[in-house]
Amino acid sequence: MTAEAVVTPTLRLMAGSDAAETPVVDVAIVTWNTRETTLNAIESLLAAAPAGIRVLIRDNASSDGTAAAIAAAYPQVELDAGDRNLGFAGGVNTILRRSTAPWVLLLNPDAWPDAGAIERLLECAGRHPRAAAVAPKLLRPDDRLEPSAWPFPSLSVTLASAVRRDRNIWPHDAERRVDWAVGAAWLIRREALDQIGLLDESLFMYAEDLEWCWRARDARWEIWFTPDAVVRHIGNVSGAQRFGERQPAAWIANSVVVYRRRHSRVGAYLWRQANAASAALHARRARRSGDTAGAEQLRQQRAAWRRPDGATDSATDGATYGASA
Repeated sequence: MTAEAVVTPTLRLMAGSDAAETPVVDVAIVTWNTRETTLNAIESLLAAAPAGIRVLIRDNASSDGTAAAIAAAYPQVELDAGDRNLGFAGGVNTILRRSTAPWVLLLNPDAWPDAGAIERLLECAGRHPRAAAVAPKLLRPDDRLEPSAWPFPSLSVTLASAVRRDRNIWPHDAERRVDWAVGAAWLIRREALDQIGLLDESLFMYAEDLEWCWRARDARWEIWFTPDAVVRHIGNVSGAQRFGERQPAAWIANSVVVYRRRHSRVGAYLWRQANAASAALHARRARRSGDTAGAEQLRQQRAAWRRPDGATDSATDGATYGASA
C-alpha cells in the first residue's frame, strides 16, 4: 500500500465521513473496573479524534459500573458488556473479530491521543507499507516520556542493561523501525492482522504486545515508531488492581513464557539468571544512592526472575527490562 492510499483516508477522516457507515479506523478499548479513568479518556479521545472513526469497547465484567457509565455518557460508542473477564488479550480479540475497518487503533482504557495523533499514525503507516503496527510516542499526563520502543529481549540485551539501566531504550526522537513497542497504543493494519493473527489469549495480561511483534517479524512485517503522534498514558490502572504488589512478578512471568517459546531451555535459563543478576546489581546501586524503595522493588524483581513460575495470569504492558506499565 502506498502513502497516497493512506493519506486519502486521512483526508476523508478530516472531511467528516460517516463513521457509522464507513469507518476508516476502529478504536479498540478493553475496560475492567476503570470507570472514571475510562470516561475521561473517552472524552479526550472524542475531542481529539477526527470524523471517520468508530469506538468499540469490550468491558470485562467490571464491578464498578464502568459499562453502565460508558453507555449512559457515550451512546455513540459500540459497547460489549461482557459477563466474564477474558483478560486483556481475550478482550481485545473480541473487538478485533467485530472490527471491519482497514485500520484498528488499539488503545488502553487509561490512554488517549493528542489532537492529530491518529492522522499522523496513518501517515506513518502510509510511508511504510510493511508496517504491521505503528506506535506513537507515549507521554504521561505530566509530559514525562514513557519508554515504549525496545529491542527484542536477549542475553546480550540483558547484559548491556546491567551496565546501564537505560542502555536498551531506543531513542524516541525520530521515526524508526523497532523490534517491538508497548501495546498501550498501536495503529494496526488490517492486512497484517489477518496474516499475523490475533493476540495470544494464553497471556491473560501483559507481554501479549511483545509476543505479537515477534510473530509479526516472523511473517516479515515491521513495527514502526513515530514521535510525531503523541498518546497520553496514565499506566497500570487495571494491572495495579488485579496484581497489586505482585505486578512486577506477573510481567516477568509472562515475559519468561514468551522467551521460552523461542529459545532453548538452557538459553532461557541463562537469560533469566542474567536478568536476576542485573536486578541485584541495580538494587545494590539503588541502596548506595539512598533509594531504599527502589532497591526493595529491584530485590523483588530479582526473586521473580529466579523463580518466575510462581506468578499466574501473567506479565507486561511494558518492557522486560526497564519500561513501566
